[in-house]
Amino acid sequence: MARPSGDLKDDNGLAALATLARRREASLRAALARMTAAARDANEAVAVSERACDTQRRAWQDALSRGGLYAQREAHGATRSVEAERTALAEAKARHGAAMEHAQRAETAVQQQRERLQANARKQEKLRELLMLYRR
Repeated sequence: MARPSGDLKDDNGLAALATLARRREASLRAALARMTAAARDANEAVAVSERACDTQRRAWQDALSRGGLYAQREAHGATRSVEAERTALAEAKARHGAAMEHAQRAETAVQQQRERLQANARKQEKLRELLMLYRR
């Protein structure tokens, strides 16, 4: 977008720069909308994974109370059941951690896009000032 100052004195060049700036702003706004939707989806995935962790934790605790830690163990079946539930809980926690990382990256991307949009708005304001200056 940077051009020599001689090009800025040309009205066609200024108009082209203004058009380019408007297109860039539209592009940045569309990208922000997409990123915001992706961040919202990522946050919903975190909520779903939290519920899955809670459900799996309850299942593990039920298995413990039925035949594991809190009640008399019934042979090897109870131990396997408790171990299976513990493994499933660990997997649910891992999925939840991954969902949280993804949501954090999505939020970071949204913030960076907002900063780009603000920087572009500042550039457009400078361009408007130049347009006013050179049209005098």
